Amino acid sequence: MKVDFHVHASERSGCAVSGEEEMIRAARAAGLDAIVFTDHHRLVSPMRLSELNERYAPFRIYGGVEITTREGEDCLVFGVQDPLLESTEWPYCELMTFVRERGGFVALAHPFRYAPEIRVDLEACPPDGIEVRSRNTPPAREADIREIARRYGLVMLCNSDAHNVQSVGEYFNEVSELSDGDRQLVERLRTLKNG
Repeated sequence: MKVDFHVHASERSGCAVSGEEEMIRAARAAGLDAIVFTDHHRLVSPMRLSELNERYAPFRIYGGVEITTREGEDCLVFGVQDPLLESTEWPYCELMTFVRERGGFVALAHPFRYAPEIRVDLEACPPDGIEVRSRNTPPAREADIREIARRYGLVMLCNSDAHNVQSVGEYFNEVSELSDGDRQLVERLRTLKNG
């Protein structure tokens, strides 16, 4: 099953060009089986996720969130639907603690996109995963990202970071099966094979 864990929609991300239903249709056309909306500091309501899943079944739609920490690193959060996540004031280690206490999963999004180094303390607070490839991950840094993943035992993800229908599904991850909810999605994330 092919899943893109990093997709934006114009309803919640001002930088996105395409709306959520356009993105879903484009993902299906691209051969994906599921996507995760990870809008900037905005969660998709459980009611809306339920509506979308009913309308587009058997295709699956999950909710996550992309958070820019105070240190300037972007993080993808999965498995936690707490409105407190929508804050723009999260210090990285506090975010990690908050998500872990609630059984969630955090991945660094497009590392090295904005700076030549990672600007959070990975020794004190290693994330659960890291994007190795995306539209916004510098290809020249892939070896460095893979070394970070190896050093900290991180799950490596390949996601589109799509903001429009042309790029959704450009990168994706393979999972053995889809899950019914966000909690099960986190379990699938934790068991992804590193590529």
